[in-house]
Amino acid sequence: MRKTGLAIAVVVVATAAIAQTPRPAFEVATIRRNVAVDAGFAAGFQPGGRFRAVGMDVRTLIAIAYRMGARILPSQIVGGPDWVSTDGYDIDAKASGEIGGQPAQRFATQQLLLQSLLEDRFKLKVHRETRQEQIYALVLSGKSGALGPQLRRSTVDCAANASACETRALPGQFVSTNSTMAGLAVFLASNVVRRVVVDRTGLTGMFAVDLEWTPDRAPLPLGSDAPPPSDKPSIFAALQEQLGLKLEAVRGPVEVVVIDHIERPTEN
Repeated sequence: MRKTGLAIAVVVVATAAIAQTPRPAFEVATIRRNVAVDAGFAAGFQPGGRFRAVGMDVRTLIAIAYRMGARILPSQIVGGPDWVSTDGYDIDAKASGEIGGQPAQRFATQQLLLQSLLEDRFKLKVHRETRQEQIYALVLSGKSGALGPQLRRSTVDCAANASACETRALPGQFVSTNSTMAGLAVFLASNVVRRVVVDRTGLTGMFAVDLEWTPDRAPLPLGSDAPPPSDKPSIFAALQEQLGLKLEAVRGPVEVVVIDHIERPTEN
């Protein structure tokens, strides 16, 4: 009994020590508002525990820092003032050293660093909840269930011939020799419609996909000439004409991150 009690005591002490471990934070961080016209944006971690962002809006930063599972879309960040989506910031932050560990551990540490940055410099407070929101369901467009001319059952055996397998995603184009419908739904959600997409096609297995559409264009810089009009259809029309699929607007449960409080940072 004494040994059992000792073991339990050790577990309790270890658990308490983990609970009291402070969340990682950047040692130094410089934040400045980016006021360039159509500067574009980018962000990422670099060797040495450094994080850099150029022209990044805060809503996207929150999506990176508080993502759930594989991804979180900007539409899943709820609330906050308009500037959270419109103002871009340049950030240069440095952790105490290299971020080590396995990939999953490194990614979790990076998220915690960004959370600390947002909560310290932007005074961010959030909570998570599940809401009924508008989402898209990817379904067959015709009652017959016929596939479109650019959607076919895959004949490629990636295990036997990896070089024959390809997935290429560009603005206005998605080509894959071996995609599932769930994978296509994730691509559409993350890169095209920016809203949760659930696969309700009922199609299982792997497919060859060749999809082309006119992508939404970002605002042009002042004085730029407009690009020539595209003869390609919208993503909604392209899905029906080329793949025999369609996106239906429905309501469904969506896990969201709710902004309870946020302030513009003091620049340095």
